[in-house]
Amino acid sequence: MTKHTEPQDNLGNQEKAHLASKKKEAEVVEDIKTQSGTTVDGVVDKVAEITDLLQRTQANFENYRKQTEKRLDEMKQMASRNILAQLLPIVDNFTLALKNIDPAIKSSDFVQGVELIHAQLMKLLADNNVMIIEAAGQPFDPRKHEALLKVGSEQPENTVLEVLQDGYQMYGVTLRPARVKISSGKISRSEKEIKDTTNDGGK
Repeated sequence: MTKHTEPQDNLGNQEKAHLASKKKEAEVVEDIKTQSGTTVDGVVDKVAEITDLLQRTQANFENYRKQTEKRLDEMKQMASRNILAQLLPIVDNFTLALKNIDPAIKSSDFVQGVELIHAQLMKLLADNNVMIIEAAGQPFDPRKHEALLKVGSEQPENTVLEVLQDGYQMYGVTLRPARVKISSGKISRSEKEIKDTTNDGGK
């Protein structure tokens, strides 16, 4: 009896040990799965966080680049305006000289040289988008015009009657206002009679 019972006991112990081993193995595998799942979820969250941060950084950099380019363009335009504004009195002198040239010498080499320089200066201004401000016949605009004289006329009040000195603008920004004579409105009958008398030489 003893000999037969001992093998059976050993077999039962081995089976129990095997079952215990399988159970432990299953627990370990489940634990690994749980840990792996948690790790993967954490990595996915971290990747999403880094991606969002990268996108926001790129957007901020792009905004900074655009703002920097805009500021540089503004600085360049300001520098150009300052330089070109200093040329305007020179252009005025050449323009005035050409208006007062004696017709007898208009075809001389000297006058042609003056005309050439004047044309080159005007081209330089045009190439840099510097334009003469249209003023004659326009309503007075303090952003573009400077009124030096105000006289009665048949034109509506504050209409520019005459341009005394050209004004210039660059990209819509006034470099120098046009100096003008403007209307103060319709003159009275007595003022008109006085004006007509003056124009007739007092006759």
